[in-house]
Amino acid sequence: MKQLHKLGLAIPVGLLLGCGSESGESTASNGTVPAAEAAAPQVAQEQAADCSKNSWIAGSVEWCEGKLTYYDYVYDDYGADRGLISPAPTLLNVLNRGGQLGSPVANTPGLLSPTAGDERYPEGLLNTADLVKLHVENLDGTLRITAELNTLFNPGDAILGVALDLDPGQSNGGGDWGRVDVASEGWDQVHFQDNGDPDSNELVLTFPAPAADNYRLQAVVAQADGTVMNVAFRGIHEGASADGGVNQVLPAAGNWWDDHQAEALGRGDISEFGLTIERQDFEIRRSDDIDLPSGFYQRVYTSDYPLGEGVAIPGVNGRDGGGTFCGQSFNYLGKYQPYGIYVPESAVQPESKPGMMVVMHGCEANHASQINQPNMQQRFGDALNRILVSPLGRGPYGFYTGPSERDVLDVMDDVQDTYPVNPKQVFASGYSMGGYGALHFATHYPDRYAGMVNWVGYTGDLLNIPEFTPVVDELLEQGTELVLRPILGEILGSITTPAEGFANVVDYVGNLRHIPSAHLYAAADELVHVSEALAIAQRLSAADNLEYNFYLHPVAEHLTFLVLDDWRKEALVSAGWVLEENPVNVVYTFDPTFDYPEFDIKHDSAYWISNLVARESTAARVELNSSGCRSLTEEASTELTGGLDPVPWSGTRNEVAEQQGPATSRLTGTLENVGSATIDVDDTCLADMPIYYRIESDGDASITFSDGRTLTLEDGLQEGVL
Repeated sequence: MKQLHKLGLAIPVGLLLGCGSESGESTASNGTVPAAEAAAPQVAQEQAADCSKNSWIAGSVEWCEGKLTYYDYVYDDYGADRGLISPAPTLLNVLNRGGQLGSPVANTPGLLSPTAGDERYPEGLLNTADLVKLHVENLDGTLRITAELNTLFNPGDAILGVALDLDPGQSNGGGDWGRVDVASEGWDQVHFQDNGDPDSNELVLTFPAPAADNYRLQAVVAQADGTVMNVAFRGIHEGASADGGVNQVLPAAGNWWDDHQAEALGRGDISEFGLTIERQDFEIRRSDDIDLPSGFYQRVYTSDYPLGEGVAIPGVNGRDGGGTFCGQSFNYLGKYQPYGIYVPESAVQPESKPGMMVVMHGCEANHASQINQPNMQQRFGDALNRILVSPLGRGPYGFYTGPSERDVLDVMDDVQDTYPVNPKQVFASGYSMGGYGALHFATHYPDRYAGMVNWVGYTGDLLNIPEFTPVVDELLEQGTELVLRPILGEILGSITTPAEGFANVVDYVGNLRHIPSAHLYAAADELVHVSEALAIAQRLSAADNLEYNFYLHPVAEHLTFLVLDDWRKEALVSAGWVLEENPVNVVYTFDPTFDYPEFDIKHDSAYWISNLVARESTAARVELNSSGCRSLTEEASTELTGGLDPVPWSGTRNEVAEQQGPATSRLTGTLENVGSATIDVDDTCLADMPIYYRIESDGDASITFSDGRTLTLEDGLQEGVL
């Protein structure tokens, strides 16, 4: 496809089946190039079965109606690992990152998301040898192999190489492939295609099918100069081992599921990667049902909202522009988007209904970060029977709004469509920027989450501070707005001057009324300063009847929790959280400024209230109580807490005791800047009942009930019976 990096392009892209040029080049084991290749039999024009998949486990192989498909990892095209220190191309696993900051030798934008492989592309050709799918068909004696790439700008950007071992298990054959810089054992034929179709991103190779009963197939995709970037048939257990410790800088350890590929290409020998094919599998039109395995792996889904094609380094800026450090931008643009997933063994047992915990990565990190650590997997996954899911979020700087928010929503849908997730056990969590994401999702989609964990979360504005006294607050605000914000805004960009891209989430903590939460902050944090931690702690304390745990660690800094890989207290406190489905009271602040209609994102509903519309395009708030199902009284209690894990901490626990009372068919509350809303009478038990209302609004508003009744309100307090 032609290169498109414009953010507004959100047109769903179908899978175009273009053949391109099917001429190829073949080499026998003696190194000669047979002239007979040009005379390959004509491919039969058969009606192919619909075997397409919109999501898959990366590294998996599937047979469907006699057609073999290998589903690869996405954005894993980094070639060979050249070691810790190498003269070319970089000082490795140290300088091969940080492309967003302008590093000329980087092959990934983030500082905390290294690649295991170290090869780079020529300028303007990023991601053009990234295999997505490899289809193998036997059509009337002709083997047709179609490689779909993630990105292809020009017909000659990439080379597809295929090797066949016609007598697997024998020691003859093999060696260098010749056209591409790789070797393997045992092969008898190699075939190449270097003429792709940029409209379909496909390279198609045809040659006479082997007559042998079985043979072993290997495949690679290389740059035009023969540098191999991607290897097929690596299985679902590729490595993404760059955790929060020393693996961040060691060779052959990355965050992109290319560890094993990089190590093999570093040796120049990919013998371990291949697939044995039985000829009869084509003849009997073999089909397989794929089991869902446990463990840590990558999944890929097909997005309806591509931003363009390929990888943009630096990224495409968000609404508020980018910035020098962690400004909102999006790097991974295409329709195929990966995410990390950890599935505990208990989740794949018969009749199991596992929970799902969305773990949003921090700035500079990616979709393997945090969930690739053993204690995270054990404490939140194995011990609590939760599937851990980490979206890429379109890159390390998405801040989980707009395109990044859409990615999280789509990942959640894909997991819930694929696994038997218990909808009452869905949790939001995240680290740093991901902590902001957890806060954003829990406050803007409160009826989807049973609880939320926030590790050192950015609060929406670097200059958030706690309130003191009116005089002090006014002085601090003047200093902040007149001096600090203009200076820092010029340097850092959108994280200090967010206007339209993402909300200041401390203003929305009241939306956590029915979402228990845990917040872990570090007093010595060099990035999310303790002032932000104290600001959100103060807002939590001031909000009515929130259940939360706040932890402040005096000797911790920003990455302490990630490095120590402990997580025990927050896992323990979250163990009993369950989704509140139809609460008596709903508190919901929303602002249409932060909707993204181009990505079908609209924050306009919570529990039994929907279709919320603000009278003016600014923040609005609804607080309504319905006692149609039951009445309720609440009493909050607060206690100071402390402990030593993983480092000393002190904190606050706020709990809410509830006492239920009889149903009274009343609707009471307040509306601020709300123009209209809809209330579900079934969820509130108000169907076929008179509604006794007492509502104060600051302007004209209307409430439509799902049974057709309408309540019209004016400015002021109104009460009556509907």
